[in-house]
Amino acid sequence: MKELFYPGSVMVVGVSPAAANLGRNIVFNLERFGFRGPIYAVGREGGELNGRKIYRRIEDIEGSPEVAVFLIPARYVPEALDACGRKGVRYGVIQSGGFSEFSDDNRNLEREVLDVARRWGIRFVGPNCISILNLDNGLALPFVPLQPDDMKKGSLSIAAQSGGIVVEALRLLTLENIGFNKLISMGNKLDLNENDYLEYLIFDPGTRIIGLYLENVSDGRRLMDLAAGTDKPIVVLKANTNPISHHAAKFHTAALAGDDEVVEAALNQAGLHRVRNMHEMMDCFKAFSLPPMKGPRLAILSRSGGAAVVSTDAAHRYGLELARFSSGFFDMARKKLRAGVIRMTNPLDMGDIFDIDFYNVIVEEALKEKEVDAVVLCHSYITPNEIEPTKKLFRSAGDLSLRYGKPVVIVSNADKTDVWDAVKQYSAFPLFIDSSFALKALSRALRHHRFQSAKASRKIVKKGPNRGQEVSVAATRLLESSRVFQLLSHYEVTVAPCAVVKTLDEGLNAAGKIGYPVALKVSSPAILHKTEAKAIRLNIGDPQQFREAFQSMKGDEFLIQKMIPQGTEVIIGGRRDQEFGPVILFGLGGVFVEVLKDATIRVVPIGETEAREMIDEIKGVPILKGFRGQAPSDIDALVRCLCRVSALLDDHPEIINIDMNPLMVFAEGQGCVAVDAKIESGSLT
Repeated sequence: MKELFYPGSVMVVGVSPAAANLGRNIVFNLERFGFRGPIYAVGREGGELNGRKIYRRIEDIEGSPEVAVFLIPARYVPEALDACGRKGVRYGVIQSGGFSEFSDDNRNLEREVLDVARRWGIRFVGPNCISILNLDNGLALPFVPLQPDDMKKGSLSIAAQSGGIVVEALRLLTLENIGFNKLISMGNKLDLNENDYLEYLIFDPGTRIIGLYLENVSDGRRLMDLAAGTDKPIVVLKANTNPISHHAAKFHTAALAGDDEVVEAALNQAGLHRVRNMHEMMDCFKAFSLPPMKGPRLAILSRSGGAAVVSTDAAHRYGLELARFSSGFFDMARKKLRAGVIRMTNPLDMGDIFDIDFYNVIVEEALKEKEVDAVVLCHSYITPNEIEPTKKLFRSAGDLSLRYGKPVVIVSNADKTDVWDAVKQYSAFPLFIDSSFALKALSRALRHHRFQSAKASRKIVKKGPNRGQEVSVAATRLLESSRVFQLLSHYEVTVAPCAVVKTLDEGLNAAGKIGYPVALKVSSPAILHKTEAKAIRLNIGDPQQFREAFQSMKGDEFLIQKMIPQGTEVIIGGRRDQEFGPVILFGLGGVFVEVLKDATIRVVPIGETEAREMIDEIKGVPILKGFRGQAPSDIDALVRCLCRVSALLDDHPEIINIDMNPLMVFAEGQGCVAVDAKIESGSLT
């Protein structure tokens, strides 16, 4: 895709000299940003634009432009794209709106555009987008007027599904004095989608940090694979978080692993950094633009005691620690104390030091400390004559951060916007207005470093253990209990001994062979929650009790199970997500599973490392590991069970939902047993 971002020539289709014409803004942007290749303007009326000829037809242009930009009524796009194909154009940008985002009736028009593009081998951006801005070569294709002086070149690139978000990103990047390299408005993603852009940006030498704004995910598995294959930080703002629909009433897994919960888990699993708004995204960009955060230990230096306390609280909230200063560090700080009323601690209250130039010394000495992984500098000027020393302090702190290879987080604000803007512009280093925002972003930088460092040791098991004969899943919606337990058994998931019967005599015979006590259940996939439907009797101790229970139930088929001793009840479930495919869930189980909501999620397949992480993540893990003298549960058996259910989900794409609740976990070395389970199969709609 390099030719799309670094074309030798550009053709803009839909240009006229009229002042209201948007196509001419694209030509002017290319000129203002210094695009060096030929720029061809095409418009039905012809004419000139500031001395530049406007061709009436695409066919009139000599040669073959490398990228064609379309800003014409949607109904004319297929014809124009076909003309480009005959000219040998291989990349297009369809900025025109009026496709499926406008009306479902226009999906036929989208199919026509795709057919033409595929016939000629054309890849295109959009439709319904504001295109690409590449500060590397002046490729400025948006139809909104832009000014290069308002922008700062850097190593950040953003791909967004919304043109409005791109415009907002431009505004915030300018206000925050953050440089960027490329901005991409993806539009409807009819052809190229976020994974195509992400793959390019991962290998783009001008991009070091990547931002994504997504309203839907085209291929979640590919997104995760791409993210796992790079060490570049990827910050994702995922919007359009709608809850899952009717399945929540049927399956605990669906209720606990809703659409947004799956997105959150999948992005986290792949090492992406999810944010909730544009300001949080900007804070992440700032943190990732600093030297890498390699440990949790902070030196907090503050001119205000209150700000120091707030920063310390934020540090603990986001899993960071306060470093221990050496005695030599405190001896250095005491040299400039005036009243001598400040305690020598971390955080260091510098309110008694009125020499701002000496703050530079304190910052450098803090960076030299072996116990310090990062420095947080909270400083705001108090009087107008401190503005210039503050500017120098911030610039110096940035230089020191780069020299020592440790992040220096500067937290500051001012009472006047013009002064604040001047301070930011002079510093050329990211500034934060609140320590809580800053430390949350810094914790993400630490998480990124740890994730990358642990990559080599993470091994994914693609398939489960030897299962013997394959068992096909029927095309019905809800599987009978016997089929569910048969399928689990083939994946070496231990299930309670059971039998399916139709008559009382068959039941008595089966119960005798299984051995009392037993449980009796109506074996009907239509009954999802048997307790509420009074379709289950537990702890049946002898034939007489069995006879009474059987005669009190109504059904055509019954499941008899061996009563399993009480253990710790957990749930292992799974469902097929529209965007990320099969996911697996683990948590505390039983009848209160949806009340407790103590569960964690992974996209399958998972290996033992991921399975153990899932167990450790739930709040109830102390119960499993032995709480208040209780024997620890068989964690190894749980790990094996999670991996086997992962393999089941990976092998059977027709499974929509699965619940094993409860899965009874016994003491260490005694395994776990699936007591109740249900599976829904079919195709997603």
